[in-house]
Amino acid sequence: MAPNVMVSLPVVDLALQPSVVATAIRHACESRGFFYVTNHGVPREAVDAMFHAAREFFSLPVHLKQTVLQDHNNRGWTPMGEETLDPSSSKRGDSKEGYYIGREAEEDEIGLPLRGANNWPDEEKLGLVNWRRVMEAYHDEMSSLARRLMPVFAEALGLEKNFFDEHFRRPTALLRPLHYAASESSPDEGVFAAGAHSDYGVLTILAVDAEAPGLEIQEANGSWTPVAGGTSGGFCVNIGDLCERWTNGRFRSTVHRVVTKQCQGERWSAAFFWEPEFDVVVTPIVREGEKPHYEPCKYGDYILGKYAATHEGFKDS
Repeated sequence: MAPNVMVSLPVVDLALQPSVVATAIRHACESRGFFYVTNHGVPREAVDAMFHAAREFFSLPVHLKQTVLQDHNNRGWTPMGEETLDPSSSKRGDSKEGYYIGREAEEDEIGLPLRGANNWPDEEKLGLVNWRRVMEAYHDEMSSLARRLMPVFAEALGLEKNFFDEHFRRPTALLRPLHYAASESSPDEGVFAAGAHSDYGVLTILAVDAEAPGLEIQEANGSWTPVAGGTSGGFCVNIGDLCERWTNGRFRSTVHRVVTKQCQGERWSAAFFWEPEFDVVVTPIVREGEKPHYEPCKYGDYILGKYAATHEGFKDS
């Protein structure tokens, strides 16, 4: 099937009136589930510093990166090819590496699944400068942006603005800088930079260095549409499976993938996954006259199952 014509995603200006922003987000979430946000308040310096730090780490020799391999708390480095997002179509692991950085757990959370201390690199031994400080600062910026977006999502759904607050007091908030190899994807041969998948959580906030191409979204007929780069300085936001479930299917979690070309060089991005507290029970938000399309689920059980299906390190957990 020939590729579709490249599309531009909706751009939502967060500086506009709240009701206008909520309407724009509702339209975007009910269609493709992807949109860009501008005037988001995140300093460009924080984004640039994060990408600089990511490049420094991913450029290290493998034996040094192995000192911070992903641990049982889902923190640390995931090697090139470790993750296979689309096992049914992929002949090998995705051609990317990443690094999971979470919210620092509070004392009573230590030892609980997916919660604990971050797996930070030894900056002196690895020759990194202020790496932890830069990543923590960017994580804080993304958390602030996500907390700014959630009341807008509530308004877009016709709910009280504080509806989601109690579910995100101690969120599962993961930052994942990503480095894609300068390699040629071949979907027909099962070779992907990131295989077809939908994100697991509520929302994802993505920064792409230099607006590199590669993101494709799947249409209802199964075809793939490449996505044009966004507005300079903007973030790409997309809906995850848990949000689709929570909204009873009203907001759409769209399957997407990353397909790269060797001639375009390496691709650098950073995904921030915003998800609720581990023990939250997600019950579909049902409109008047509507029946629930999903059963309530405990977020923690749900997300552990998702990781076990796609990450080698979780399959025996």
